[in-house]
Amino acid sequence: MSNEHNQQSNQSSTSQLEAAQIEQARRQVNQLTEEIAQLAETDLQPPVFYTEFLQRVYFALQGSAAAVWIRTPQGNLQLQCQINLREVGLDRSPEAKPMHDELLRQSALQAKGGIIRPQFSHNFGGEQVAGNPTDHVILLAPILQEKQVIGLVEVWQQPNRDANVFQNLFQFLVRLAAFVSIFQRNHQLRTMLGQQEMWLKLESFSRQIHGSLHVTEVAYLIANEARRLIEVDRISVATRSSDKCAVTAISGADVVEKRSNLVQLMRALFDAVIAWGEKLVYTGTKDESLPPKVVHALDAYLQESNSKILVVMPLIEERDKEKKRPARSALMMECFETTLMPEQLLARLEVVGRHAGPSLYNALEHHRIPMRFIWGPLAYVQDGLGGKAKAITALIATAVVILILAMIFVPFPLKMEADAQALPSDRIYVFSPRAGKVEEITPGLKSGSKVTRGQPLFTLFDLDLAKEVRDLQGEIASFDPIINSPTPRSENPAEANKNDHNVEVERAKLNKRVKIQALNRLKQRTNANLSDPGFFTVTAPKSGIVLSADFRENLLGKTVKPGDPLIRIGATDAEHPKIADWEIELKIPQKHVGQVNRAFESIPPGKELDVDILFLSEPTRSYRAKLRKDKIAKQASAEKNDNNEAEPVVMASARLHGKDIPAGEQVPARLLLSGSGIHTRIRCGDRPMGYSLFYGVWEFAYEKVVFPYGW
Repeated sequence: MSNEHNQQSNQSSTSQLEAAQIEQARRQVNQLTEEIAQLAETDLQPPVFYTEFLQRVYFALQGSAAAVWIRTPQGNLQLQCQINLREVGLDRSPEAKPMHDELLRQSALQAKGGIIRPQFSHNFGGEQVAGNPTDHVILLAPILQEKQVIGLVEVWQQPNRDANVFQNLFQFLVRLAAFVSIFQRNHQLRTMLGQQEMWLKLESFSRQIHGSLHVTEVAYLIANEARRLIEVDRISVATRSSDKCAVTAISGADVVEKRSNLVQLMRALFDAVIAWGEKLVYTGTKDESLPPKVVHALDAYLQESNSKILVVMPLIEERDKEKKRPARSALMMECFETTLMPEQLLARLEVVGRHAGPSLYNALEHHRIPMRFIWGPLAYVQDGLGGKAKAITALIATAVVILILAMIFVPFPLKMEADAQALPSDRIYVFSPRAGKVEEITPGLKSGSKVTRGQPLFTLFDLDLAKEVRDLQGEIASFDPIINSPTPRSENPAEANKNDHNVEVERAKLNKRVKIQALNRLKQRTNANLSDPGFFTVTAPKSGIVLSADFRENLLGKTVKPGDPLIRIGATDAEHPKIADWEIELKIPQKHVGQVNRAFESIPPGKELDVDILFLSEPTRSYRAKLRKDKIAKQASAEKNDNNEAEPVVMASARLHGKDIPAGEQVPARLLLSGSGIHTRIRCGDRPMGYSLFYGVWEFAYEKVVFPYGW
């Protein structure tokens, strides 16, 4: 009985102890909750609040680690505070941290938290898998404000607890995350109250910066007055011209020392942020999502400057937004020591930027006006002429007179256009020795292929050739029985039939030799295949490269005649072409030949005309060639123009090499491609500008008006 009594006493004591521990834990949790609620109503700086908040959450939930993530102005999640984050194993493998980052991103996008078990992963349809790469249970609660996720609270727990315990802890964490939302809302309200203090000062500031159109003056007014309005240590102003920024003004400095290391690093940071196009906010911790160039420029500048708060804000004017141009100016705000919250300073900077942007834009636009020293006097002249209309009339009349005089008296080079192609100087067409059907083209033979002398190119078939070969072979074979027949035996050696047989054998041998020689000549002339009568081969007459392009489609299976060109071969080295082996084949339109001939008449005999060359494969640079008169054909041939109409052209050849062509204007070997498209202009000397530009109009008028009526 005594033992039972003792057991009951022990159980009662244990129950009382557990109840006391639970009650103590409940009081501690309630106390921590009240402390967090009080913190949310204070005016602490966000880093201080997050530290105090996370310590209490970590203690209340008895977690292994904890972290607070807040969205940056760019929309990325940034770590604000953490406890024991390295202990959970996010750095254990290269895939762990990206998987965890994707989990945070998906939770923020979907505005959902939850309990994520260890080693859990899920693909939401992107390249990166989201999940929990640790051996702990993650409690993840979103921080909501106006139904928008502004951050996340994350707590790691040991996995050996009951599922109901995790559910209760998660619900408790969601309640605590709501206090962060309250703090953020109160913080924003305090920021807005700070803005109201600026309005009276802002009116004077706006009048001053809009009262001038001088860029430097406006920049210094903005720098000095904005520093007083925002209550910071330094304001710098940068303006962009072309693709580079210049530090135009620094508050408190009369002159910007552009050679100083600080100013150069500041300019590099301005360049990087304006190229990025977003606002850079640095409050002691860097956003990991910043572009590499911005991070590099920021690190370099912070090594020179002791800024605790640094903001670089591009001033994008509304007039440039539609054109999607980079900002023309930017402001840099720096604080070395401040009692104000960063959000208040950012709000004030935003207000200042909305006024500074248009004033700098107007000053830069005025500064961009070219030759302002001319337009001022012209304005006085306009007033003296009696108004805008009369000034415009006088200006137009003067311009027309000057233009007419220039067209008559100013010399201008006359250039005749001609299409051309680059070809080896030593080139030859390949013809078939006789008519036949193209049965086969050597495999791999194409434009640019290297061929050697005697290399088979085409295999053709001709029925007449087959008959001729078979006839000769039959005739040759018909002599063999006579030649191989035995000599008749006779007792009388002088018998006549024996002599007749010998004569007949000799005649057969002679005729056979004649037919064999004829067959060999036929084979030599046509490259005929005697084992397969009718087939003959066309070989390369010289070594070089194939110049023709579409011969395989045009020839295979077609019947060709001896006068039909099969392909064109140029004697040059395909791998290492020499300029001396090449020339430009010009197709001068017949209507331009007269101008070219007159140009030769105006220069000494033997002198050459310059030809400007533009390769379609390199249309941004022109080269030079030389055209001799004796290289122009004496007759025109019909060629189809761009409208597929026959147009007479005169063929000519221009050389590409020579000491009289400057090295910088010689065609490089890499452009020497057979048949490559080339536009050329033949320089035909200087003529009056009006004729050089509009000679076609004059020739058309003469042909259609003057000539028909005999004026």
